[in-house]
Amino acid sequence: MRNVTVERARSPLIAPEWQLIAFLWFCYVLNQADRQVVYTLFPALQKTFGFSNAVLGLTGALFLWVFGVFSPIAGVLGDRFSKTTLVLGSLTVWSFLPFCRGCRQTDRSCWSAERYLEFQNRFSCLQVMRSSRQRMDRARARGRLRFSGPASLVGVAIGGSTSAFIAQKFDWRVSFWLLGGMGILFAIPLSRFFRRMPAEFAEIESGPRADLRSFFVLFKIPTVRIIAFAIAVATFGLFLVYTWLPTFLYDKFQIGLARAGFEASVYPQIGTACGLLVGGWLADRYNPRVKASRFGVIVTALFCGAPCMFLLGWTGRLAEARLAAMAVGFFAGFITGNQAAATFDVVPSRCALPPLAF
Repeated sequence: MRNVTVERARSPLIAPEWQLIAFLWFCYVLNQADRQVVYTLFPALQKTFGFSNAVLGLTGALFLWVFGVFSPIAGVLGDRFSKTTLVLGSLTVWSFLPFCRGCRQTDRSCWSAERYLEFQNRFSCLQVMRSSRQRMDRARARGRLRFSGPASLVGVAIGGSTSAFIAQKFDWRVSFWLLGGMGILFAIPLSRFFRRMPAEFAEIESGPRADLRSFFVLFKIPTVRIIAFAIAVATFGLFLVYTWLPTFLYDKFQIGLARAGFEASVYPQIGTACGLLVGGWLADRYNPRVKASRFGVIVTALFCGAPCMFLLGWTGRLAEARLAAMAVGFFAGFITGNQAAATFDVVPSRCALPPLAF
């Protein structure tokens, strides 16, 4: 009886798997917040450095170029090295880089390195959660893994709105310093948790290690090429909104940087959250009867989202622009929630790789 009492006293108040999800969820929030801060502060950068729109566009494109080119490489690294080490290392280094960015804004090599480290951190977080599923109930694990979606939305909303407010009230550099400081400080409890994390959470699921050839094998499947093209088109429109909407609202409606950052960061994410729920429900509802239901949801989102994006640029009223931004986010949620599942529908299990969605 005494041993049972001692064991209960030593048991944590929060289950280890929930602690793992909480730590990695916050990593996601920091990751996505840092991504959106740059876009929101475009007007401040123009005012400080005299950047042209072309230079700002190139700055925003750095993220996508690095994200796309290094995705396969990050996958190979995540399959060959300790995922907890990759999470902790990339978080620490990428959090330090905002300090350099605040001091030397025009150093694009620093920006490129930060984009890669952000991606590696995000991919490694997914891999750690994926490995831990061996010791979790499968249904509960799937629900916990979905936490990455809300984390992305919360990160974008917080990063965009708070950075704009800080830039308007104080200085745009403060946003980078605060974000970097939070990441560095957060690395301390994260490191302690990883050291005492149950060993089975760090185990790697059995299976062959992937290499760069695995990436190209997928493109031998015609339907995968079609999905990739559709997602590329959707990503073009989505990041056009993410990159330029704060500056667009700031210039067109003269509403101030703080409000422009809030409008551009929060309302599209509200729409995306609703779109994830509705799009996932529609695909799951009709998938037993229509095997191409997920493809249908993606195609529907492309056709319905295009007029919303046109309205966003055409309207002269802020309220209509807000509704259009929410609608764009809503149909983006259709795509984001179904792109990985649609790929798995056509990829044989023997060559299926862990998906990574925007």
